[in-house]
Amino acid sequence: MLQSLYSYINRIHPVSEDVMQAIGNSFEIIDIPRRQVLLKDGETCQHLYLVLSGVMRMYYIKDDEEVSSLFIEENHFFTTQSFYSRTPGYEYIDAILPTTMARIHYTQLQTLYKSYPELNYIARVITENYLVKSQERLFLLRRQTAEERYLYFTERYPTLLQKVPLKYIASYLGLTLETLSRIRNKIRK
Repeated sequence: MLQSLYSYINRIHPVSEDVMQAIGNSFEIIDIPRRQVLLKDGETCQHLYLVLSGVMRMYYIKDDEEVSSLFIEENHFFTTQSFYSRTPGYEYIDAILPTTMARIHYTQLQTLYKSYPELNYIARVITENYLVKSQERLFLLRRQTAEERYLYFTERYPTLLQKVPLKYIASYLGLTLETLSRIRNKIRK
């Protein structure tokens, strides 16, 4: 089950068998049923996750509405800002589909970083990728029209269209469900 984790790490930077064994001993596999909430507003995230199968969603509540901030597909790492700051966060994490993940606790990860300095390079690359996704979303919401946001999403994340309910995609794009439906109908014509 951890083979995809090992492959992911080795694509970034090859590491020794000792490092792989330490990683394998530090991660645990968990299964999350569809719609189960993994983290709530006000809680501190204790783990870094890698989605092995399924889809997870991060969101926050604004004016009593859920606003999707990130979708996480297979072979992607994720966590929240509270994981790094070690303070309570404001986001929720839930499973859109039944999901299997590998996770590592914050203290175990820090131990790995100290014991195996090459993992710091891998962590930096993962963090850079996460930052790029975050900046992408900010650009989408600030600079592009509603139609451009949807078209970009369909080009960049085509598999999510089949897995994620449209109401979540609409909130991710900063749109109402009705506006998203109009855009989709316009594009189909």
